[in-house]
Amino acid sequence: MAYDTYDSLVKHTFVKEVNKKGMKIIGELRKPNSPIIGADYNRDPSEDEFYCIEIGFYLTHLLAVVQQLEHTILYMSNFSPSGLMKNAGVNRSTHLIWSVENYIIRTQTVYDRLLVLTDRLFHIQNQPNQITHESIVTNKHISRTAIPKSLKQVRTAVKKYYHDRNTIIHEASYLDNELKRIEAYAIVLSNSDYYEIQDEYLKKQLKGSVKEFLKKRKREFIRINKNVCVALSNVFSQMLPIYAKKYAELCGK
Repeated sequence: MAYDTYDSLVKHTFVKEVNKKGMKIIGELRKPNSPIIGADYNRDPSEDEFYCIEIGFYLTHLLAVVQQLEHTILYMSNFSPSGLMKNAGVNRSTHLIWSVENYIIRTQTVYDRLLVLTDRLFHIQNQPNQITHESIVTNKHISRTAIPKSLKQVRTAVKKYYHDRNTIIHEASYLDNELKRIEAYAIVLSNSDYYEIQDEYLKKQLKGSVKEFLKKRKREFIRINKNVCVALSNVFSQMLPIYAKKYAELCGK
């Protein structure tokens, strides 16, 4: 099976095994009539139970961001602003910038969350904000496995936007010439009386620029998403036996 989309990735054996074991444990721990999500437990979980619940938690949040990467393509492709949005200044330009910047940030979030999941898989329990690529791949328990090599595949799949993500988070908006052009058309359209330029001409230019931008970026983002899913499926295949072994060890304590 080709695990190249979110829908296929959630069917991976590792995902199914983690979810199955985690839901079973939560079902046994939760108080009667307590919701499964955010359940109240009738006792504290044992170490092996906590391990399974925690792996399920971090795996779920990793998969959530993979799904968000796919959804971003749909969000940026469809723009139907309400009157309230228009009054707030939302236009095709601001919508595209928001969508693209969110996509870029999430490409790096995938790897950040994968590193935390890896830490929890080996039951290392570092603080999430102290977990880095180096701290994971150089750990003596992890470095002796095939995990570092498979992590590198995911890192490579998202590396293009590593520096752009940092710029967006810490310094400035995403700088892209095509987006600048679209933004310029949108600005002029909102002030057409001042610039004395025909609206229809500008609308045509804006529409053409948006169409070309979307065609290019959708093709690129779809390729990145596919590569991310395939790389993650390889990591999951490596994680499955480690998960089973660590769970067995904790059960035997």
